[in-house]
Amino acid sequence: MGKRTERRNLGERAAIVRGVVNAVAQNPSVTLTAETLEVWVNVPSDAAQRILARLAASGLVREIKKGVFVRATGMGTAPLWN
Repeated sequence: MGKRTERRNLGERAAIVRGVVNAVAQNPSVTLTAETLEVWVNVPSDAAQRILARLAASGLVREIKKGVFVRATGMGTAPLWN
């Protein structure tokens, strides 16, 4: 088996996630859904859902009702991901 070539643009993906994290950190009143992320960062639905799941798993956002996320309370101002 040969070396597998990475087909995804990892730099672009990281930039998108960093942008979302920074926006959530800067805006305590942000409300996110997969649909809003799809439009906001121009990603497919499955990618938006993965981003929200990752943000929730990190504790940055919490789900207040099915599919609706808000910034978690008590979040510090230090950068979460570099």
